[in-house]
Amino acid sequence: MRRTIAVVLGASVWVSLLPASGAWAADGDRIPVSVPIRTIDTPDRSGQNGIVSIKVGSSTLSVMLDTGSVGLRLWDGKPAGATLTSVQAPAVVGGQSLPGQYAKAAFTIGGVHATAPLTFQLIDTSSSYIAKWKSIGIAGILGIGVGRSPLANPLAMLPGTLGTQWSVHFDRLRASAADAAGSGALVLGAAVPNDALMNFQLTTQGKSAAGVLLWDDHAASGCWAFARLAEQCVPTWFDSGFTVMRIKGKSFSSLPQTKSHLLQPGTVVRLAAGSSAFTGHQFIAGHSGSRNLARVLSTGRSVINTGNSFFFDYTVSYDIALGKLALSTPAKGI
Repeated sequence: MRRTIAVVLGASVWVSLLPASGAWAADGDRIPVSVPIRTIDTPDRSGQNGIVSIKVGSSTLSVMLDTGSVGLRLWDGKPAGATLTSVQAPAVVGGQSLPGQYAKAAFTIGGVHATAPLTFQLIDTSSSYIAKWKSIGIAGILGIGVGRSPLANPLAMLPGTLGTQWSVHFDRLRASAADAAGSGALVLGAAVPNDALMNFQLTTQGKSAAGVLLWDDHAASGCWAFARLAEQCVPTWFDSGFTVMRIKGKSFSSLPQTKSHLLQPGTVVRLAAGSSAFTGHQFIAGHSGSRNLARVLSTGRSVINTGNSFFFDYTVSYDIALGKLALSTPAKGI
């Protein structure tokens, strides 16, 4: 029997006091850089997403921050200063296969410049799904997953520890402007906390062509218990771009669910990190995307995509030098 040591049902407010640009520390490395994350409702009102500002070439763009994919994908045209390549590469966005082409440009985030030009994907489409994102000023997706992909994780191209460790925390939209004191942050150079509530050691996937260490962040060892059913330990990935938790696999066919295959509201869900003796996270299934909404797909290999509720409830930290992923309680604002 596991003991519950942390139950987080709502996000804490976090106002980062870290510097806004990449200053040098006394030991010759760069000190952490805090990049603000603003929260928006998704165009289809299915939940909320985190948005960051980046510079590609000489264009400043707003993009959705996504830990579930790898690489920068833009759908709002070629940025000023970017160079097209001859490589044609389709992209899958919102379940659709869309035509795409690779391009290169200088990349900057939080005032920090990548050490080499970034290869990214331009998506050419009239998709109604993409049109909704364009209409609210979102130019694409910044994929910061740490696994294998044809494209590089742009963060891994930053200098020093800014490119090997970072953390992500989203802040929920507030009911009124008076409540909007806090904001989320992507903190470049943030070390994995020693007192993290849950720690996951990822499996290596070797190195990229550029020598960057790669890790299977779609297969963290998560042990899940639903209602009073037996616990199952299955590959788990923490996806900041997806607003609904997805529980997939034949082994989950007995889960209580609605006619539309949503996890039955009121079901207690518990998560422990691998062989830990403690339940690190618990919530009650409900109807709200980015909070407690979960869908059950009772087919195929067992795997769980957490959706992005965890990024509101926790600070999620990554260290690609060591292959570590950790969840910790967000720091409180002032």
